[in-house]
Amino acid sequence: MAEFLSRRALFAVASGLLAAPPAQAQQAPEILARFPSGTFLENLVVRGDGSVVFTNYFVRRLELWSPATGAATFAEVPAHPVSLAALPGGAMALVVHGAPFNGGPAAMRGSGAVLLLDAAGAMQRRIALPEAIFPNGALLLAPDRLLVADSALGRVWLVDLANGGATAWLDHPMLQPVAGRPYPGVNGLKRQGDALLLSNSAQRLLLRQAMAGDRPSGAPELRARMDTGVDDFAVAADGTIYAATHARGLARLAAGADAPVTLPAPGVEGSTAVALSPDGRALFALGTGGLLEGGQGEAVLARIPLPF
Repeated sequence: MAEFLSRRALFAVASGLLAAPPAQAQQAPEILARFPSGTFLENLVVRGDGSVVFTNYFVRRLELWSPATGAATFAEVPAHPVSLAALPGGAMALVVHGAPFNGGPAAMRGSGAVLLLDAAGAMQRRIALPEAIFPNGALLLAPDRLLVADSALGRVWLVDLANGGATAWLDHPMLQPVAGRPYPGVNGLKRQGDALLLSNSAQRLLLRQAMAGDRPSGAPELRARMDTGVDDFAVAADGTIYAATHARGLARLAAGADAPVTLPAPGVEGSTAVALSPDGRALFALGTGGLLEGGQGEAVLARIPLPF
């Protein structure tokens, strides 16, 4: 009887496995827009209607992809566009460099600025960042208060969008670049609850900075070592973090995990930025074709279904 029950149990398990639907394979990234080799796409904002505005660094241009009309030029800008932050009413804050980053920190010093754009991409105001060297990632902390990561100084600036002033908001060795490594220091900025998350591309770290109101509280703490590489990143509603890596593939850091896993993303080599769709069911990603790593591929905007 025991042998019969054992066989019957095994048969039931096997039958269940045969009846279960097959596991779905991860879908490949859908390439939404393509640009020739040598193009450096850097950062993006996803709008409520599902359209995406993204920066085309060397040609001083903003691009637009929309579900209805596809890809098109959105606006020409008077400097090299780095990162975007959405403002109320469809407006945007755009961080720019007067001199391109491939000229080195000395050439860039004092050339950075924040441009305030209306919903159509027209410039309304320019805020100079005379003490900055390599302004990079940006985050709207509060109305009229923008945080800007300085990847060369290892500093986060607080820019007052109302009066135009910029003051040091956070300095720490964990935000610094690494001498001899051609990667930026503090880079991406995202809010998660009552804390700020920051990436350091050179040190390959994801950091957590506790906050008291809109001020930092204490020193940054290590959230995870990002051995996959890390640039910009996005935080999903369940706490999962998806990160661009400037390499092959993207990175996923599960909520509570202390190490990321690499996710294949064919066609999105040299990834620089990611952002979630408004419904949280897809991830938009920018790839450079591996340009800074010697790659010759196309630069792309891609969409990847989640979970990924």
